[in-house]
Amino acid sequence: MQEKRNTRQRTALLQALARAEEPLSAEELFLLLQPQFPKLARSTVYRNLERMAEENEVLKEAMSDGVSLYSLYGRHGHYLICRSCQKRVRLKHCPLQAVEKQLCEETGFSIDSHNLTLYGVCPSCQEKEKSEKK
Repeated sequence: MQEKRNTRQRTALLQALARAEEPLSAEELFLLLQPQFPKLARSTVYRNLERMAEENEVLKEAMSDGVSLYSLYGRHGHYLICRSCQKRVRLKHCPLQAVEKQLCEETGFSIDSHNLTLYGVCPSCQEKEKSEKK
């Protein structure tokens, strides 16, 4: 196992994820860090994110469009994602608290985090689909 290196870029990635309201793609993180690190390569962002995912510092979630989204490991979040326009909506409440408690009681597991992503079509895309069918 490689020794963990705390580079300035790695620290900046973790800080950007800590400030983020929702999971971000590697490209979004790259664009956020560009002003601070003008010579930063995309490959450096991807490599750091992959390593941090392997080390359980960040959670990597593969989306249906092939893009991976990253968030700090253990950050609690639930999302609705439109299959058409990829719009993401973060739910304000946790619909899984009771389920998580029940699972802990039934299995003896100590659950330390979870994420929920539901896919569908947002209202704007539904309207667009309806108008295209006419």
